[in-house]
Amino acid sequence: MNIKRVKLFLGTIALGFIGTASAVADHHGDKEKTPMQKEFKIVSSKLKYLRKLDKEDKGYYADAAKAVREAGAAMLRTMAYSPSMVKEMPDGDEKSIALADSRRLMGLTYAILCEMEVAYLKKDDKLVRELSKKWKGLKKEGHKKYKADD
Repeated sequence: MNIKRVKLFLGTIALGFIGTASAVADHHGDKEKTPMQKEFKIVSSKLKYLRKLDKEDKGYYADAAKAVREAGAAMLRTMAYSPSMVKEMPDGDEKSIALADSRRLMGLTYAILCEMEVAYLKKDDKLVRELSKKWKGLKKEGHKKYKADD
């Protein structure tokens, strides 16, 4: 994989996680959700599913790893889109920076989700907690920067 593809891949990931479920289009009335919103909804639901798992179950770590892997796959798909808030900006440096930053956030998020999958497979609860905090911080940053006020 060449450097350009890796950068594009990671950039798209950052953008996807930025809003985790709503760093995209406005929610007015009965408008349909954007493709990016739909993917963020999958990310969000897969990560919320982790709270429902029982640590005492035999398959806990495998189920958690699978949920995180599926969240990561959805995150990856979000990277094909741009937040509507950014799309609507006038062309120029500010828009270019916002697009690059949103891709950065999605890339970092995707990387954390990959690390979380590994942590679950290794059954490393301490690392899972640390990575969850990082993920939540990125989500908060993305919402603050790229989520339109409802």
